[in-house]
Amino acid sequence: MKKFTLFTLLFGFIFGMNAQLDYYTLAQDDNPSYPDVSSSATTLYTTGDDEETTGVPIGFDFYYRGTMYNTCTIGVNGAISFTESQISTANDLASTGSGRVNMIAPLWDDLKLYASNNGYIAYETTGTAPNRVFTVSWKNISHYGDETHDMSFILKLEETTNNIVFYYGHIDSGTNLSASIGMNAYDGTTTTFMSVTPGNPPSTSRTTANNAIDESGFPAIDHYTFTFNHAYNDWDFHALPITLAAPRDTTHPSYYVNNNGATNSHGSEPTCANFQGGDVWFKFVAPTTGAVNIIRQTAGGIGVLGYALYHNDYSSTVEYCNSISDVSSSLNKRYLIKDLVAGDTYYLRMWDYNNNDFGIAQFYLETIEVNDEAANAKTITVQPENSSMFILTFANNTYATSSEDINGTPSCGGYSGGDLWYKFTATSSGEIKVVHTDTQEDWSSLAFAVYDSPTSDTALDCHSIYLGNTPPFDTPVVSGLTDGQDYWLRVWDWGDNDIGSSGAFYLTDNTVGIEDYESLSFKFYPNPTTDILNVSAGDNIDLITLTNLLGQEVRRLQPAQNKVSINVSDLQKGVYLMNVKIGDKTSTVKVIKN
Repeated sequence: MKKFTLFTLLFGFIFGMNAQLDYYTLAQDDNPSYPDVSSSATTLYTTGDDEETTGVPIGFDFYYRGTMYNTCTIGVNGAISFTESQISTANDLASTGSGRVNMIAPLWDDLKLYASNNGYIAYETTGTAPNRVFTVSWKNISHYGDETHDMSFILKLEETTNNIVFYYGHIDSGTNLSASIGMNAYDGTTTTFMSVTPGNPPSTSRTTANNAIDESGFPAIDHYTFTFNHAYNDWDFHALPITLAAPRDTTHPSYYVNNNGATNSHGSEPTCANFQGGDVWFKFVAPTTGAVNIIRQTAGGIGVLGYALYHNDYSSTVEYCNSISDVSSSLNKRYLIKDLVAGDTYYLRMWDYNNNDFGIAQFYLETIEVNDEAANAKTITVQPENSSMFILTFANNTYATSSEDINGTPSCGGYSGGDLWYKFTATSSGEIKVVHTDTQEDWSSLAFAVYDSPTSDTALDCHSIYLGNTPPFDTPVVSGLTDGQDYWLRVWDWGDNDIGSSGAFYLTDNTVGIEDYESLSFKFYPNPTTDILNVSAGDNIDLITLTNLLGQEVRRLQPAQNKVSINVSDLQKGVYLMNVKIGDKTSTVKVIKN
């Protein structure tokens, strides 16, 4: 088996509005077997001259020079086009004329199917995603006016790799041939092209189109294969756009790092994963959460996959640099990229460590909450039980994912993922209460576990607060904490079934704060209450306010006497804070409305 790996081909090396840059590695192989279409392929023609069929389904999304296509036009004249409705007999790869642009041409000439040769043009899509192949076969076709000679050749388009392959069978070329082999692209103003001249090895040009390949060149393609390895996004300004996945979407879009034929591009070089070139580029728009996870799904022939992030401009400084191994423990694991500016464009540069391994690795990006993992927990404060105003925390698990791979599975709360993380410092009481407000919102329950390390897989304590009952909700206590030590609070909804906001919760240090209101010599009763709350003191009471846990004032009284009854029958059930002012002293206590 002979194989000739040729030089790399750089096209359209032009910078400007209409610039195009295509990069392919071309390889030629001998091909003793001819992989024709199967008997179930769709036959378009068994005879014909200049016919073409438009809207032929490729069967998958095929990227050609940075544009995605899923249909094409197939012509008798030995080529396909992604945009033209005809395939001209004037086979000029450098042309901008009708019927001659956005072409892929295994053998473009003035051809004809003669019934006497038992030939056909047929197509089929075979294989399973993401490795399907679209095949077009020109079988026993002749040059116009030369029925006694015929040729067979095939075009294949490969899903995922976006490679293009030309197969040539027996070439009984005859005379009067003036063919083109290669491809072109038209951006509305100019045409860029790759023209191939058969040989051993073949030669290529992007400046001069060989549109007159005659019978002398055809022995060099008899039973040979040309493979055009695609690496369109080898340069940053042709970065392929990424659609971010929702973390709960199992049908998320996947993307492919194909570094076959990739070279080193300009811009600030990454400082990780031993960057030596061979990079490809992607881009995405940062979500409102300002954070995404990158998930590598397959090894695909690439070893350590390095990646670097650039903000708004691919030539800017590197903002983030990391790598993902190809070992099984690293695949399908989430790697966080955070502190992104919502709505801004980011460029993702990817390569193989040391530029040694070439292949195709599969990955995707998902939108997440910043505190989706313990290492990025949001800091919250343990507040005194008798605080006059609590700082509330709102948990929203819309973009939350599972932390089982790092922190294991909690022993309570029907854990099924979708967790968020918070960090707090224990106070001298050595205890915390987790208090949920009277705002239930989306979650049916708030489950939580406490850890003494962001990497621990064993919880110190685990509880859940059922939010289906009317408030006040349970207020579980976690004790045995060390004063001044940091702890991590893992929060989720039971079964991970309810997506959205948990309402609000806060932590207290489990102190009752009796001293303040005893020093004022005032009493309040009954507590809990259903309709009337009685308040009395040794001196006249200047001001009483009642606020809910969202900070909204629901009652304000100025009694100017030492006894008052407050009607709370119209208030919703839940926890309220009562602030009492007597002279120059104030105190705040908790009141429960049943």
